[in-house]
Amino acid sequence: MKKYKVSLVGFALMLMVASCKKEDVQVKNTPASTTAAPASQWKSLTNWSTSTSDNQTNYSSKLADSTITGSVATGGLVLVFKKSGSTIQSLPFQETESKTYWYYQVSKGTVQVNSNNNENLDQQSFSYFVITPEKLSGLEASGKTRLDLLQLSYEQAVALLK
Repeated sequence: MKKYKVSLVGFALMLMVASCKKEDVQVKNTPASTTAAPASQWKSLTNWSTSTSDNQTNYSSKLADSTITGSVATGGLVLVFKKSGSTIQSLPFQETESKTYWYYQVSKGTVQVNSNNNENLDQQSFSYFVITPEKLSGLEASGKTRLDLLQLSYEQAVALLK
């Protein structure tokens, strides 16, 4: 009986050694970081312009940023967030109570923030992430779509894009 136990233990040990391969314990190499630049500082906008069309008045203000290149504007992504008090919201969105619609447009060197309501415009702060086309490709390769990125909360964007 003792002989069978030794044989059984030896056989089990041999199976364990044979089934464990070098690749099973190696750490996979991950590609270089594919994140965006850190979020901009929170900025209050004071230079709001007014335009009227179809009986609607719209307000806009621009944030200048040289890291928003032509390639970022056409093939990358910029995520913009609005902070009012302790509430942070990703643009675009519509405020429920005031029916204020907030959105943004990106062009080379500029993020233009737009609103259809002028209440407390100077009391809002904005922050944004600039994601280059190369960084966006890396994020998409890891399974994130543009829609996924646009739906991130500020906290999620900070964690993902740090």
